Amino acid sequence: MRHDQDPQLSTKFLQVICQLHEWENQHLELAQTQAGRYLYLNIAKQLQEKRGGPSAVLKGIYYNKELSERALRYKIREFENDGLIEFEASNLDKRSKKILPTDAFIKTLDAHAAEFGRMLGNEFLIFPKK
Repeated sequence: MRHDQDPQLSTKFLQVICQLHEWENQHLELAQTQAGRYLYLNIAKQLQEKRGGPSAVLKGIYYNKELSERALRYKIREFENDGLIEFEASNLDKRSKKILPTDAFIKTLDAHAAEFGRMLGNEFLIFPKK
């Protein structure tokens, strides 16, 4: 039997996801709404992909069929007012903006990743990449 078909392994992984969800509900206030979670994870994903440096293209954030543009605009303003993001106009097209995460956003992301790593480490043996 392959390890990815092991029901015990799948159950353990699901337990970690549930634990992480609980932690997020208690400590990650900015991601408690669907729009907030989408915005936070979208910026985090684009940071990990390093598209054009440490920023997310604002225009790309609005391509979500599940959320209204109004909800996303409100959440973007909230993130900006909370000091989590800043904006930078594109050098090529002044109508286009990039979202720049602030140190506060990066610290939040680091704490989130560290907690997820801790939870995974409690359930699985993890080998670092070389």
